[in-house]
Amino acid sequence: MSSTNTNLNGKVAVVTGTASGIGKQIALTLSAAGAAVAIADLNQDGANAVAEEIKKGGGKAIGVAMDVTNEDAVNQGIDKVAAELGSVDILISNAGIQIVNPIENYSFSGVSVCPSTGKARAPVRRPPVTRAAICICLITKPSR
Repeated sequence: MSSTNTNLNGKVAVVTGTASGIGKQIALTLSAAGAAVAIADLNQDGANAVAEEIKKGGGKAIGVAMDVTNEDAVNQGIDKVAAELGSVDILISNAGIQIVNPIENYSFSGVSVCPSTGKARAPVRRPPVTRAAICICLITKPSR
């Protein structure tokens, strides 16, 4: 991993789809910059493993079971993040979500279809935000 000049000390990030691949690397990068990171994924064991890797490297992280197509699962996951890490500053939507909307307007009425899987994908619930927050949605095109 390359070094970063960004200082995210005191910031809390939620990254969906982080048990492996691009999401994992994003989580590791955010942690290296000082953020506490919630590793949110369908794969709880994988999420926990990434969180442990971050902790062993001196960072702060938690694994969170989260199925972004299930509103209750998202609500429970975000509640866990808020209780354990605090208010969310950064949301990286890496789990096939494709909703373009300000974070304060996210709702489950905006469910869309993920182009890479053909399955319905729902946006992550608006996390508790007490400071300015950023939301980044990653959209990847499936290879043919």
